[in-house]
Amino acid sequence: MAMFTVVRVRKEWSADRSHRHIEGVLTAANVYYDCQQVVASIDAGNIWNTSLDGYSARITTLGYCPVPSCLAKPYLKTHPDSWDLDNLENLPEG
Repeated sequence: MAMFTVVRVRKEWSADRSHRHIEGVLTAANVYYDCQQVVASIDAGNIWNTSLDGYSARITTLGYCPVPSCLAKPYLKTHPDSWDLDNLENLPEG
């Protein structure tokens, strides 16, 4: 089992341009992974976490973007009770 630390995200506009959602992440080693790669890695038993300013949160998967009308899939999320700073959606873009 491997552990990965995500420090930045990449976002893109949704198909209807109503919002921006995560399309991939960058690790502390500055390696880019798209959502599909992260989901496959998590499904294989690897652990993915965010890290920012000393806070950390576990990354898990969703079938689709959480915006009701968006069909982007697969999608990534952090625990909803995590600190704002380490929430996947709030990480700096890179």
